[in-house]
Amino acid sequence: MEELSSYQLHLHQPLQTNQVMKLYKLVSKSNQNVYLHQNHLIADSEHLPKLMSFFLLMDINEPLVMIIDGEEVEQTFQEIESSWQDNIAEANCRRRYTDSIINSNTSIFV
Repeated sequence: MEELSSYQLHLHQPLQTNQVMKLYKLVSKSNQNVYLHQNHLIADSEHLPKLMSFFLLMDINEPLVMIIDGEEVEQTFQEIESSWQDNIAEANCRRRYTDSIINSNTSIFV
């Protein structure tokens, strides 16, 4: 079932390059979309240069929003969270939408 979820993450230290690469590889081989947002920065995790730029320019003192679209969203988030566990100070699910809500004429906020 299609889902759309957004998570707010507070990092207490920057990610290492291999952690960013792991996210890129995870998204590249899946049928999901993962987007990152912080202030004026937005990155699609399937585009490695944009993904690397996002983590180089992000403000470690501000939270970032991760939006995951596809199937088995929670499982994907848990996999990302476990690979970043040493860097995450806090992680919260902001919103979760199911297929029926996404395909209706209702506006959704991520």
